[in-house]
Amino acid sequence: MGTIAILATFHHSYELVTYLIGGCLLADILDGALARKLGVDGELGIQLDSLADVVSFGVLPAVIMFHIATPLFENDIIPLFLSAIIAVSAGLRLARFNVDTRPREYFWGLATPSGAIMVAALGWSVLLRKDFDEQIELLKYVVWVLPIFLAVIYQVALKLPGLKSPRAGIYTLVAITVLTVIGLFFIGPIAITMGIALYVMLGILNLVVKWY
Repeated sequence: MGTIAILATFHHSYELVTYLIGGCLLADILDGALARKLGVDGELGIQLDSLADVVSFGVLPAVIMFHIATPLFENDIIPLFLSAIIAVSAGLRLARFNVDTRPREYFWGLATPSGAIMVAALGWSVLLRKDFDEQIELLKYVVWVLPIFLAVIYQVALKLPGLKSPRAGIYTLVAITVLTVIGLFFIGPIAITMGIALYVMLGILNLVVKWY
């Protein structure tokens, strides 16, 4: 699905890309449970999981970013650079994850699916809804900041809650999800990008308050 989505971007089939990203996310949630259910889980699966993630949550968002950024600049050098940052930092994040021995109740750094969602939601706003047509300078700023933000937050060992986290982490995740869904109805898909940014900001705040 990730490979098909990459190819679909070059035909400007962005609605199909949106559905395929959703399929990638669903597959990423279910693959481990399904492998264990079928009794085929093992070291090979762990490596294949990360390789699939590199395509779906590394290369695919990089290609989406390229399509967002290309019309904003006079040549392709800056869009290529910003897109490469996303793919390379995601690959490094996934390689670190495979050798990380820390407990998996929390994420240590932003998970690549979350970063991919940030880029995909921005793409949804720009490529499908044209939300930034009258705010090109703001979009240029976002296009610069988001890849650099992901490059840093993928690598920083920031404690972030996930679906396997203890109760306090789950409460935090649910609260952010609810706020994001509400924002989606009021300001559109960009609320998803902002919601994940808030998720990261609360992770930074948690360094002080120790909520989860």
